[in-house]
Amino acid sequence: MFLHLGNGVSVRTKDVISIQDFALFQNGPGRELLAAKREAGRVINTLELGPEDEHESIKSLVLTDDKIYLSVISPLTLKRRSELTFTTIDTADSTKKTTETSLVTE
Repeated sequence: MFLHLGNGVSVRTKDVISIQDFALFQNGPGRELLAAKREAGRVINTLELGPEDEHESIKSLVLTDDKIYLSVISPLTLKRRSELTFTTIDTADSTKKTTETSLVTE
């Protein structure tokens, strides 16, 4: 399944390694990782803002094997979306029993 990060950008849930608060990567130990990925062209910003506005709006950082995605959606909301379970009706069964399908695949 896919996780929507905002502004039409989505990633496969099985590719997500970590969803973090962006503040940890502004001044914390993740700053070097973010700088290195930016230099390598591996940072995808889901915002359409200039560099002066981006740090105020970015709330989360989504880490995958090869890229880092910056999103305006809070880390908690992204985590909840990635763990959503949808209830569906099994139409093949005449009793219309309810089954649960998880969005997170491994």
